[in-house]
Amino acid sequence: MEHRGLIELLAEYSNQLNQKTPGVADTGYAELSSEQQQELLSLLRLAGQVKDALAPVRPAPAFGRKLRGDLTEMARRRMSQDVVIELPSAPRELLIGAAIGSAVALAGGIAYLIRARTQARS
Repeated sequence: MEHRGLIELLAEYSNQLNQKTPGVADTGYAELSSEQQQELLSLLRLAGQVKDALAPVRPAPAFGRKLRGDLTEMARRRMSQDVVIELPSAPRELLIGAAIGSAVALAGGIAYLIRARTQARS
C-alpha cells in the first residue's frame, strides 16, 4: 500500500474520532508494511492527543447578541442608502445646449429651403 492509503486510513480514523467512535479501520491495515503500520499507529496516537487537547469552544452569549445586532444594523444601513446619480452638468446648461442645437437645426432647414427656391426659379 502506498502513502496515499496511509493518509486515507488516518483520515478515516480522524472522522471516527470526531464522531466519538474511535477504532482502527479494518480496510487496508493488513496490507501495510510493518514500517507503515508503526507510522500509522504513531499518527493515530498523535491524532488522539490532538483531539483530546482541542476542546470545542462556543462564543459567549453576549458576543453572539452583539454580533447579531451589528450585522442587522449593517444590513439596515446598506438597504437604506439611496442611489444618487449625479448629472455631469446642471439642468440649466442642458436646456441652453438643447435650445442652441434646435436653433442651428432650424436655421439649417430654413437655409436649405431658401436655396432650393432660388435654384428652382433659375
